[in-house]
Amino acid sequence: MKIILGIPDLRLPIWDLGIPVMINQLSWEKIPWNNETWVDSGGYQILMRGLSLNLEAVYKKYLYLNANVFMSLDKPVSPCSSVPKENFSNFEYLYHKLDSKEIIPVVHAYKLEDLKKAIDFYKSYGVRKIAYGGIVPPTMGQKGSRSLVKHIYKFIRKSLESRWIHVLGAGSPYMRKVFHDAESVDTSTYRIKAIHGMIIIPGKGERYVGERKIVWRVKRASEEELETLYSFLDSTYFPFKPDLTHWKTRSMINAWVLINSSYENKKVQEADLTFNELEAKIGEECDKLSRTLL
Repeated sequence: MKIILGIPDLRLPIWDLGIPVMINQLSWEKIPWNNETWVDSGGYQILMRGLSLNLEAVYKKYLYLNANVFMSLDKPVSPCSSVPKENFSNFEYLYHKLDSKEIIPVVHAYKLEDLKKAIDFYKSYGVRKIAYGGIVPPTMGQKGSRSLVKHIYKFIRKSLESRWIHVLGAGSPYMRKVFHDAESVDTSTYRIKAIHGMIIIPGKGERYVGERKIVWRVKRASEEELETLYSFLDSTYFPFKPDLTHWKTRSMINAWVLINSSYENKKVQEADLTFNELEAKIGEECDKLSRTLL
């Protein structure tokens, strides 16, 4: 699985680790490194800021950004909604206008009928990669939606067995286990956790190392866990001095751990469901979700 780390600005030289990175086209005018670079369209941020989706502006930005992969401009929707028509037309526009660049379409957690429509539409273009996004990982924190997210992903995975699937925002240690058979994921969790005083312990997950009283559900790092971390950094030749007192160094440590370790998951492997079983479960869960919104 390829892990791609999001970069919001130049304050943290994460590119020095020589890893694939992802930027948001809203925030960047040029790319100052040689790393493999993926570009997000910023569709979610545009909607959150109350702006209109400007396809021409995205096209012009994609035209001169020297990157490897570009996400299509899509309109995120709530789980079990219909697919917006502009998601198809935006992809077609970028796909044809930027025929020398790789444009990745994004499939969201649409209602079953539209999920099938979206998959068939993008398959007809022979794209090599398709992204799953829009509700991952925020919806994973809502108990009623966790199984829906997983079942829709499994339906997409089963429908696209020979294609590359990228899961947006799912690069944390736990999420990588949930989407273990995806070809790639991206995340900015390494930085967000570090800012809030957390580090990622190899094989365990996040632990708190800050000086403040813990006000969220995360354990404080034990001496044994810190020793595990330092030993891991030493054995994998971490290129910086491991200082846990500053968020920037914690960020670099977290990034290094993410790309060089895995997460211990003691849960039993879930059974492989047939298409009919997945369709039934998605239908039931969408019905249940619609009833809770009434």
